[in-house]
Amino acid sequence: MAACDDRPNLVEKAIFKLSEPKNQARLLQAAWKISLLMMVFGIILIIKTISPDSM
Repeated sequence: MAACDDRPNLVEKAIFKLSEPKNQARLLQAAWKISLLMMVFGIILIIKTISPDSM
């Protein structure tokens, strides 16, 4: 069996690293850009569905 030690594992290290304010700001910025891109693609899809001859 594996011994129980007090060192954090890889998942705990990643969560701790992501909880830093600088990394949270980067995640928020990336999420905002992804949502903006999805919105643009959605608008293009709606326009192409409504009037397929326009594009």
